Amino acid sequence: MRSELRIAICRINHEANSFATTEVNLPDFEKAGGIRMGEEVLSAKGRTNEIPGFLNVIGGAAQNIEVVPLLDTSSLAGGNLAAEAVHYFEETLRRKLREAGELDGICFALHGANTSAQISDVDGYLLEVVRQEKGEAVPVAVALDCHAVITQKMVDLASVICGYHTTPHIDIVQTGERTAHILLRMLAGEINPVMSWESIPMIVTPPDDGMNSGPLKEVFDHAARFREIDGVVDCSLFPSNPWLDIPEQGWTVLAVTNDDKQLGDRLVQEIANHIWELRSSFLPEPMLPPAEAVRAAASAPGHPIIVTDLADNTGAGAPGDTTTLLRALLDQKDTIDGLIPFHLPDAEAVEAIMPTDVGTTVTLAVGGKRDTRFGQPVSVTGEVLCVTDGALEDTGGFGGVPTVDAGKMVCLGIDNVRLVLTERIVFCPEPSLFRKVGIEPLKAKIVGLKKELAFAAHFLGFKPTDDRVTNTVFKADCPGASCYDLRRFEYTRVPRPLYPLDPDMQWQAGK
Repeated sequence: MRSELRIAICRINHEANSFATTEVNLPDFEKAGGIRMGEEVLSAKGRTNEIPGFLNVIGGAAQNIEVVPLLDTSSLAGGNLAAEAVHYFEETLRRKLREAGELDGICFALHGANTSAQISDVDGYLLEVVRQEKGEAVPVAVALDCHAVITQKMVDLASVICGYHTTPHIDIVQTGERTAHILLRMLAGEINPVMSWESIPMIVTPPDDGMNSGPLKEVFDHAARFREIDGVVDCSLFPSNPWLDIPEQGWTVLAVTNDDKQLGDRLVQEIANHIWELRSSFLPEPMLPPAEAVRAAASAPGHPIIVTDLADNTGAGAPGDTTTLLRALLDQKDTIDGLIPFHLPDAEAVEAIMPTDVGTTVTLAVGGKRDTRFGQPVSVTGEVLCVTDGALEDTGGFGGVPTVDAGKMVCLGIDNVRLVLTERIVFCPEPSLFRKVGIEPLKAKIVGLKKELAFAAHFLGFKPTDDRVTNTVFKADCPGASCYDLRRFEYTRVPRPLYPLDPDMQWQAGK
């Protein structure tokens, strides 16, 4: 009889956007950090995902646990997962589970908003693979992004589900730790976890600063208070990814109790009703037309003034290369006193410029190539100011690795516009991207970004000695796959009625 526990760890992470046309396939996982298998999974140095969290709890030799590493991979958010990738991960997971032999438990990190054209719930599908290979008796503790869309299959197949408790996500490692701790308590016979969950027929876009203020903070704090109640093992709030057009779309409140389903049901219904009462306060504030947003930024005091195009956020699966905001900046550059850094991923343009000497003037079309529904390429003429590689410091930890490889990079000077082009998609154009090509963004007049939550950490959170630096942000209402006006999308698979698509609907938890 074995005296030590054998616990497998695995992570397969992709967040899909139903309105992005670019499918995500295996090369996208390779570019985003690789596909680690076996012993490679244990090398968690510098990473900020759930795997180091799992290892912090179960990786110590003193605990008499054998860690069985299976797979660790993730991609940037994007469109549906390609059928080829689904098949590859299914077959790889099956093979690694068979090679693993007898297991006492599994820690599995998924996103919870992973879909393909054929399978609306890829995360649930992968959990089904685990059950088919290891049966119902092996406990499976699942860590999810809080923007997961919780499905019946996930709840049926997982022994316990834990979500991030923060947005922006600064507790990813801690979520891995929490998930592993719960699994160990299960295996020790200390707890018998049962899950209660309530799905809320509502979708909303992320607020400006996540859960740091406003109604989202209020409801996340509500869940946090419930975690202090005797008998509650964990309580997670899942404000779902709103850009998924799938049958079980909606927010979810999920509580894990120690064999007290009645307590869990009462808690999730109370939080769900509280969220529903606040539903109108989650709606985004009106945005400015792009030209108007640029004009407002040009006349605002201080620097840098941030102008955002949230509808083309690569962190939400959008292509990241739409040109609406760039056109507005170029049209008004002569009225702006100071530099205007802006970034686009454009491998074709980078390849065309790379052989060119610094100081050369070039004319070429940039952007608008990954998804032409929301904008076309724009022709620019500028001076080549810098040509370099794109190894960037991931100061925000959003990529889960200490550095982000943006591929080759070039910077064009178009009068006072500094257009930075990268070979690869970048999750967030944080200050390190601009500094790589010799631009200090905090000294620029306007910084154009395609992100919301991340810029709060990188730009607005700064406390520089220069008291002229401002925290002013103007949001440009541009078209794109992550547009904040959800009524612009044609949802065909979500459950109806669904707020705010059906603004007058009535609902109550438990009914």
